[in-house]
Amino acid sequence: MYLTNGEELHKIILNAPIGICILKGKDLVYELVNPAYQRILPGRKLLNRRIFEAFPELANTQIEEAMRHVFETGIPYEVNNLLIPVAEYEGGQTRNRYFTFSFQAWRNGNIEIDGIVNTVHEVTENIKVQNDLRDAREMADQQKRVYETITSGTPDLMYVWDLNYRFTYANAALLTMWGKTWETAIGKGLRENGYEEWHAAMHEREIDQVRATKTTVRGEVSFPHAILGKRIYDYILIPVLNEAGEVEAVAGTTRDVTERKQMESALAQSSEELQAINEEMVATNEEQAASNEELLATNQQLANLNEELLAARQKIEESETTLRLAIDAANFGTWFIHSVTREFITDARLKELFGYYPQQELSIEQALAQITDEYREFVTNKLENAIYNGGDYDVTYPVIGLHDKRLRWLRAIGNLKVDPSGAFSAFTGVVMDVTEQHMDEQRKNDFIGMVSHELKTPLTSLTAIVQLSNSKLKHSEDAFLAGAMDKAHLQVKRMTNMINGFLNVSRLESAKLMIQKTSFNLEDLIDEVIQENAATMSSHVVKFERCQPVLVNADYDKIGSVITNLISNAVKYSPEQKEIVVKCEVTGNEAHVSVQDWGMGLTSGDKEKVFDRYYRVESNNTQHIAGFGIGLYLSAEIVRGHGGEIWVQSESGVGSTFYFSLPLKT
Repeated sequence: MYLTNGEELHKIILNAPIGICILKGKDLVYELVNPAYQRILPGRKLLNRRIFEAFPELANTQIEEAMRHVFETGIPYEVNNLLIPVAEYEGGQTRNRYFTFSFQAWRNGNIEIDGIVNTVHEVTENIKVQNDLRDAREMADQQKRVYETITSGTPDLMYVWDLNYRFTYANAALLTMWGKTWETAIGKGLRENGYEEWHAAMHEREIDQVRATKTTVRGEVSFPHAILGKRIYDYILIPVLNEAGEVEAVAGTTRDVTERKQMESALAQSSEELQAINEEMVATNEEQAASNEELLATNQQLANLNEELLAARQKIEESETTLRLAIDAANFGTWFIHSVTREFITDARLKELFGYYPQQELSIEQALAQITDEYREFVTNKLENAIYNGGDYDVTYPVIGLHDKRLRWLRAIGNLKVDPSGAFSAFTGVVMDVTEQHMDEQRKNDFIGMVSHELKTPLTSLTAIVQLSNSKLKHSEDAFLAGAMDKAHLQVKRMTNMINGFLNVSRLESAKLMIQKTSFNLEDLIDEVIQENAATMSSHVVKFERCQPVLVNADYDKIGSVITNLISNAVKYSPEQKEIVVKCEVTGNEAHVSVQDWGMGLTSGDKEKVFDRYYRVESNNTQHIAGFGIGLYLSAEIVRGHGGEIWVQSESGVGSTFYFSLPLKT
């Protein structure tokens, strides 16, 4: 349906919430006055009277001159916030009032000018509020935005749809945004005018809603402008009712709120008359949404908010100063990464840690390039997972400085925080130089490895001597010597296992722990371990619940040491004569081995740390149990090196069950 006939236009004018009148003839006689216009001049008779007779306050003013010029030339005229002293009633005492006027030529069927369309909107209260707010010199940005929203002008884009979702009207601003003309756009649907599917479907649903409820729909949407690029718009859709009160069209207006533009109230010439009416309608609807009382209350609230913002800003500045002093004192480098744009902002200290000069640009890719080859992929994966999945980010890695070629070990800790807008996340963190700590750790590992190697030579000789002596004393009549030599053999074996453990830890931390895989039956290995250690486990009953043959591809000796360690721990931490149960099961594509005891068990805190290096459970029951806390750590690393997992189920005072899994041979 096209809104082009006079009857339809008159109907819209009469229903408009802003003042509109039609002045006919050279004498400018009131031919049509809508209720909103009449409310501006209460008690005055207007219809069929000349405007300067019924509204003499306009006589001999720039308004009279402008109206004459519009009538003679057809050139539209508008003026905003014009002060006019207006009588309370015709011939009565005047009061200063402010108005926004728009005049457009009214043309007859021969396209000759035979009148003027006048729209008027009183802005007296807005001017008063503006004058009051102008004195608030320390108004914060947020106060300004609220003020601008309340006093904003006419929306940018106006349009009308029929009930089949076709455009029957579009103003010049909307046509410009589309890059189309009236002839190519009017009568077309949403998709034909370039709307994306989601956008078109959304408006079609809203048109149906307005038709069904006869109520206004308001929303916000983001889409690209043909010239200005991506913009954010606030829009309102209102029903157009016929004489029967049924919806026959849906009129809409869209405002660009990206920069909170002032209201654009210019009325279009001839075919743009409906555009001007709709613009004023929407502007007035929005202005009426906030009453004068709300404006006054808002002013006081904004004043209070300003004080709160100043206090909060001072606290934030104090906190930022404290944080910066702490970061500077710790000599940390800091960074910021935008999750969408991947903008990378760093301080001078971080650039220095990567061997860059303070004034040089440093991108994420350039920073990753300084990480040594064996760590680069690992750090990259951790970084991407942290930025886009919120994963943990606490990594230590070596870098080679770009300019100084210096090797540094860095520890980076990051935190992902979603922006309040929800549009992006900020990934921030610190980088610290841990080169000295890392080198100390390396020197310690080297020392442990060296001492362990040095101890193995005399221990090998001692083992041979004990074995030879034990062989010769096996049939000796001196029972004491035979028993002592058996005990010496057990202690030498225990010391050998301990030194091998330290050596494996040293190799593991130097990335030199080699895993040599072969195919074997896991059940045979468990049985062999139990038999070999039977002498050292005579105080307990070890029960092996056998399973079907399970073939795995793994390092025979190292998996054997894992089983030995789990059984040995079960013996150490459970009372004598208690049963130790060893199981082997197949679950899916994995073999699961478990060692269960009924000993002292673990607390929840111990369970989280029991596989950490050098960690030992400390309690009254463990004071006399020897160990260095490397067995479970080494076992965990061996299992993980095979692509398996290790875990524990335990309850303090009840007992523990340690598990590990290995992939089955395929």
